[in-house]
Amino acid sequence: MSDILSAKLETERRVIRIVSSYLSVDSQDVEFGLRLVEDLYVDSIGLVEIVMVLNESFGIELPEPGVRKWRTVGDVCWLVESVVDKVSC
Repeated sequence: MSDILSAKLETERRVIRIVSSYLSVDSQDVEFGLRLVEDLYVDSIGLVEIVMVLNESFGIELPEPGVRKWRTVGDVCWLVESVVDKVSC
């Protein structure tokens, strides 16, 4: 497996672990297509807390415009990956 793919998978796993831990659900139950509000019942305060934990865990600053576009767990993974990629370059 390439280093890029390996890093991407590790980032996705970390994001899912963080989201599942915050929501107190098993990480195996958190899938990319799950909707944050409708399926996982994340409210606005929960969203802010998840952003704070992700920022701290990855040593990044997620941009507010990108966070506002989050609808699914996959959206969260994509934004974190894109910000991590920019920081590591």
